[in-house]
Amino acid sequence: MKMNVTRTVMLCGTAMSLACPAMAQENPANAQASRTELKVDTAKTEDIIVTARRRDERLQDVPVSVTALSAGALERSTVQDLRSINVLTPGLTFSNEGGAGNATLSLRGIGQIPLGEGTPGVVIYVNNMALPPDGSNLPTYDIASIQVLKGPQGTLFGKNTLGGAVLVSSKAPDYKFGGYAQATYGRFDYREFEGAINIPIVDGKVALRVAGQIRRQDPRNFTFDSGPGYDNIHQNSARVTLLLQPIDNLKSTTIAEYHKTDQLASGPYLLRQNFPFAAIFGPGLGGALDTQVQLQLANQRRNPRGSYDDGLNGSTSYTQSKSIINDTSYNMGKFTLRNIFGYREIQSLEGGNTGAVGGLTVPAGPGGASIPFTLFNGISGSDRQYLTNETQILGTFDRFNFIAGFYYNNDKPHGRGGALFTAFSIGGVPAPAVTSQVQNKNTAVYGQVGFKITDKLTLNVGGRYSWDKSSACGGNVPGVVRWATDEECRAVAARNDPNDGVGTIDNNSHQPSYTVGLDYKVTPDWLLYAQHRRGFRAANVNTPRFETWYTTCAGTPVPGGTCFDLRPFQKTGVEKLQDFELGSKLTFELGGARGRWNMAAFYTKYKNALQFLNTQTLLSAPPGLGVPDAPNKGSVGINAADETIWGVEAEFSISPTPNFNVSFNGAYTHVSVDGVTLPANFPAAIFSAQDVNRFAPSFSGTFSSSWTLPVHPLNGDLVLNGDVFMTADFGGQGGEKMPGYNLANARLDWKNISGSGLDVGVFVKNLTNEFYASGTLVLLKFFPTSSVYLGPPRTWGVTGRYHF
Repeated sequence: MKMNVTRTVMLCGTAMSLACPAMAQENPANAQASRTELKVDTAKTEDIIVTARRRDERLQDVPVSVTALSAGALERSTVQDLRSINVLTPGLTFSNEGGAGNATLSLRGIGQIPLGEGTPGVVIYVNNMALPPDGSNLPTYDIASIQVLKGPQGTLFGKNTLGGAVLVSSKAPDYKFGGYAQATYGRFDYREFEGAINIPIVDGKVALRVAGQIRRQDPRNFTFDSGPGYDNIHQNSARVTLLLQPIDNLKSTTIAEYHKTDQLASGPYLLRQNFPFAAIFGPGLGGALDTQVQLQLANQRRNPRGSYDDGLNGSTSYTQSKSIINDTSYNMGKFTLRNIFGYREIQSLEGGNTGAVGGLTVPAGPGGASIPFTLFNGISGSDRQYLTNETQILGTFDRFNFIAGFYYNNDKPHGRGGALFTAFSIGGVPAPAVTSQVQNKNTAVYGQVGFKITDKLTLNVGGRYSWDKSSACGGNVPGVVRWATDEECRAVAARNDPNDGVGTIDNNSHQPSYTVGLDYKVTPDWLLYAQHRRGFRAANVNTPRFETWYTTCAGTPVPGGTCFDLRPFQKTGVEKLQDFELGSKLTFELGGARGRWNMAAFYTKYKNALQFLNTQTLLSAPPGLGVPDAPNKGSVGINAADETIWGVEAEFSISPTPNFNVSFNGAYTHVSVDGVTLPANFPAAIFSAQDVNRFAPSFSGTFSSSWTLPVHPLNGDLVLNGDVFMTADFGGQGGEKMPGYNLANARLDWKNISGSGLDVGVFVKNLTNEFYASGTLVLLKFFPTSSVYLGPPRTWGVTGRYHF
């Protein structure tokens, strides 16, 4: 085997500086906020340059497990939104639990429950600003690159995270006029129009890039009862980026972005009935419900692409976001000073038929009349603003380099927000609308240093200390339209009425995190590394304040109601994680073929892990009433589990010739529950070790290939791409996973036809029309039915793209 340093190309500048937590030895001038896109496809084995701590370095020199995706890689797999990158990143699971517009991520067995406003286990960053889960399934238009960092993050940038980070960088302006226009048409009347124009205003000083996209698609799921259907696409997006370099060594990039999604909800699929309704309501009411649900189950099996609307008129998946981000850096020789400011407003509204049944009725009396029965449906909304500021200083001195930073985040309500979840309602009486308003503040200092002990051996040490504060107000606030603003809620809470179910909760935490590692260059093309990291997720709250008899079982019982003491779960505690990783990264040349072979093994001890407890069957009010302090979204998060997680990740890529490449990415993850800790006298039938979420699939992997055919019609290149993604059972709730599946995608592109700058491509996604679940609605053993979201069926399309 001949070791060979292959040629180097640029992936990104400091817009991707979050990419890799490793030290580099370049001059700090390289740390200025440059933003350049990958010049060649990552499917080939040329080196990929990423920015580590705002410095440029080879991906193969980064001592941590990272997946880097170029714009070309996204195009080859026809990635149209962030949720789709899981097929290129085994071990990363995207779900739309809580709504089609949300991205619920898990990585290395660390995920998040669809509750609250705390930090996700895996954070998405867009142009260096962290996104919340609500409204985070953004389209991937005019993207320079996406990188996935695996394991705890926080000693180099942004928020402290447990499982990893997904870093998205849009294309930046440069000083050459150009752009593109693209149109796509596909199945279900899919229409997509996007484009970008790059305008050099003052050469070397001022440049502007404007990009936008419009997406439309008809519903992919029909309804058995009345309703417009489910799973359509209706999105508008725009981005304006201004680059200023008024003097030498000063660089400022400002990005203003707008995105709006106004769609029908995702289609619910009725998976099964877990136990008879008669066990809850007795043989009369329960027997009638059992008969109807069994008929609907049979209909669902015959028509898998249909859904029950239950009078919700398709419900909704609505998001509107506006943001402005400024990234400014100044180079002072051995030092670089940088500041990243971000402001974002997000409005979201998600709702649907969670129970996945339709038109249920129960007997009203001996006369044979019947009245409506609602099993489970709901809607949740929020209107929030997010402000972040991050200041950093970087330096390099011979064998020593460092980064130090200060991070500040303040996210708070910007309008009305809360949830309305109706369950087991006789007569169709909706549950009270529960306001939920949360304020979060986070400040942190962090830093990381690298010291080259020898020319081959480097020590990296980093630390962070974070202070987190949460303050919430919630409950059934009287006299408001659906939900209250934060100010309205706190005004009612100030009355201190223990029976109105409106109150405030505060929770604070402060914790350290750190990383320590060694990396050793066996040869210029072979890196070995070991590292240990401590991560945590801050304490938070469950809303609203639990104070009535229903949620405390204290005081005078309510005739016809049931109670459960939720006060031990009012506040969530800190989750802690210890992570160990060993890795190898090898670039090789063998008989004229070039390739990469990267391996990583990790071992994690996860303490106090948050779990999901649905309370819909624990609390009930007499007919016509509601529980005024029912948990937001019908559930609470509880610190219950200790886990051990270990696994192995592998990436192999080889190009026998410059025109052909095959690759495999795979991840094996094993999750075991070490123990469950719950308050005294907590019923094991409600939650036990078997109910602990195991987010990660035991195995997932992707085989990919790219072949530039040896024929060139009209002097254009024909490029055939294909990938097959496989996953074992994954995600789910309450210890149950959703079934695994296989997806095959294919694409044929005709590039630069007759040298005109015109590309034409055809693609097929889910080539075999695999029927699979993509997200969870309800998978709980103590709920009478189970329901899921379905992944898209086979889709196809044709794309035309003109570069100028």
